[in-house]
Amino acid sequence: MGWVESLRRFGLQGTVDLSSERIGPLGAGQLGDLLAHNSTVDGLDLRETILGAAGATHIARMLHTNTTLQTLDLASNAIEDRGATALAEAIRVNNTLVKLELQRNGISAEGARYIADALRMNTSLQYLGFAFNGFGDVGATHLSEVLAGQNTTLKQLDLGFNGVCTEGARALACGLTKNHWLETLELGYNGITDAGALELAKAMRINTVLTSLGVPSNGISDSGAAELANALRDNCTLVQVGLSSNSIGNKGAKHLADVLNMNYALETLYLEENDVDEDGEGAVALKKVLKDTFKIKWFDPTLQLAFVMGLHERLGIGSYVHLLDQHLVQEILRYTHDRVRRDIQFYPRS
Repeated sequence: MGWVESLRRFGLQGTVDLSSERIGPLGAGQLGDLLAHNSTVDGLDLRETILGAAGATHIARMLHTNTTLQTLDLASNAIEDRGATALAEAIRVNNTLVKLELQRNGISAEGARYIADALRMNTSLQYLGFAFNGFGDVGATHLSEVLAGQNTTLKQLDLGFNGVCTEGARALACGLTKNHWLETLELGYNGITDAGALELAKAMRINTVLTSLGVPSNGISDSGAAELANALRDNCTLVQVGLSSNSIGNKGAKHLADVLNMNYALETLYLEENDVDEDGEGAVALKKVLKDTFKIKWFDPTLQLAFVMGLHERLGIGSYVHLLDQHLVQEILRYTHDRVRRDIQFYPRS
């Protein structure tokens, strides 16, 4: 029994997962016909279904009339700019889609421009996964205009692995200074370097909405970490900052540790896979922050602890580096039932 007959026989409702099925353009046309006026399916997973641009066009046509679908995953389908253009036209008029995944689709800066233009008109999309497309600074600049413009619904934006460098970071930072809605920005595995970190730091002094910023593996060194740390002195809305897999050493870690003593909003700081030495000033300062934080009684000790320092399998007392001694960890576990205010993930390059 083919996948189309299976859908017809067992019904269409809830989330339909067709990922990795060999649907292709023809199957996408059939699926589009089935869902054009469907009122029971709210999620559709079409990852790796060899849609191509033609298949994406069929799915986009369905979005013009469907008023129920909320999540759509089209990752890894090689839809390229032609497919992105068709989807952009659908996004302009569709007002029910909340989450759209477009990773690994070969979408260039031109395709990013089409999507960005559509987002100016869209009033429902809250999450856009746009990683692994390689549209570079030009594509990032197009998307930055959405952040600075009329869109008031987009809350999460993933632009990782896109070849975004300093200019793209500068454009996105400019957009963030005017944005009042975006809560999460992922820029991991690009090339923004210290210069881009400086631009983002400037934006963080102004932006009062963003709660999560991810810039892992971006060639950020001590100077970039220092700029971000200085921005955190003024920013009281960021809850999570991802700086893993950069080139931050003891000086950068020390800047970050110092600001943690005065920034009570930040809960999670990712620093794994950097160049912080076990006995360096940065590691020593971070250890002290964790211990002092635990001693301050008016901190809420029931917030998340992703890694219990000193007990985690990679951070245990027998590992190369650990931040809390065994006695303090046991004390925290007894008092908080595995949760404490600060969550600093920190281990050296392997």
